[in-house]
Amino acid sequence: MDIFTLDIRTLNFIVILFSVIYCIGLLLFQVAQKPIKGLSLFSLSIFIIGTGPLLLSLRGVIPDYLSIIGANLFIAAGFHLTLYSLSLFRGYSVKLTKFSSLMLLVVFVGFVFFTYFEPSIKNRVVVISLYMAFVTISTAVVVIKGRNEDLPLATRMMALSFMAYGLFMLLRVVLSLSGAEIKNFMAANLIHQLTFLFSIILIVSMSFSMIWMINARLLRSIHCLSYQDPLTELQNRRALDDAIPLFQQQAQSAPVCMILSDIDNFKSINDQCGHLVGDDVIKVVAKVTLQSLYDSAVAFRLGGDEILILLPNCNLEQAKQFTDELRQSIVKLTIDEQPSLHVTSSFGIAQLSPTENWKACVERADKALYRVKHNGRNTLAIER
Repeated sequence: MDIFTLDIRTLNFIVILFSVIYCIGLLLFQVAQKPIKGLSLFSLSIFIIGTGPLLLSLRGVIPDYLSIIGANLFIAAGFHLTLYSLSLFRGYSVKLTKFSSLMLLVVFVGFVFFTYFEPSIKNRVVVISLYMAFVTISTAVVVIKGRNEDLPLATRMMALSFMAYGLFMLLRVVLSLSGAEIKNFMAANLIHQLTFLFSIILIVSMSFSMIWMINARLLRSIHCLSYQDPLTELQNRRALDDAIPLFQQQAQSAPVCMILSDIDNFKSINDQCGHLVGDDVIKVVAKVTLQSLYDSAVAFRLGGDEILILLPNCNLEQAKQFTDELRQSIVKLTIDEQPSLHVTSSFGIAQLSPTENWKACVERADKALYRVKHNGRNTLAIER
């Protein structure tokens, strides 16, 4: 095992270098983009992890409480902060972080005891390795089980890196306990040299995975924006154009109904109350529309106050019941800026025929809607 050796001071320098580079890079990324929860703490954790080896490399130059206790506590605190930051980033409970905080106190007591009261490098290695095993395996759990939607491949890569590092730390504990007392840590055997090499690999891997996940989030956000109406969060015309072929195909084997609606007297609302209130009206109507949809139903904003709803696996009678419930929900709405404003909507319903063009179905729904508005509004009509 001692045939192949690595210089610990050189590895320390590489750890420090990578930590600083990735910390600065991620912080600049955070500044340039919309702030991402947990990213600044994640960047700081990488820097703190690198500070530990810096102090460690000054052993013999600075006091032991800095080069031994301080160095290892910086490393432990850095990984603790990594666990906390990834809990925030992935939307996971901070319970493991709280337990990690208590273990940090145990690490501190252990290092003080095995430095001043019963000096033992081997026991210090066991203490820090056990903590590192716990915190990195816990981080792997957080990354995998986090609630936030992230790129699966990137999350698995990050989790695997932390899990592998944690298992290596357990192996280090076993080999340290079965080995002789360490006389000089800077000249320790290969298992301890590999710790620094694997730390470099972990820093690179977790930083790359983090950038990968952030980029995936940005791409997904851009994709959503291109298919979503920014005011109402309903899908837009582009999304409708992509969805129509799918619904036309579904209409070959199951009923698909289309509902076309708009807000009654919307022009008067804009003229009398202002366009900002008009926007608020559109938003609350869109919100209650979204809340009323079942899983496979979709709503689109066509423009202005017009909303188109597609209901798959739904016949005209079911569509009529759905629409009337939605109509009653809209009647109950109130606008904060104009509490006396009474909001209603009118609806036209048509069923998509397996043989007709979807535009013909829109025209029938529009015809039904026109009939409703001509006959008094705040109701619905079906055009067969």
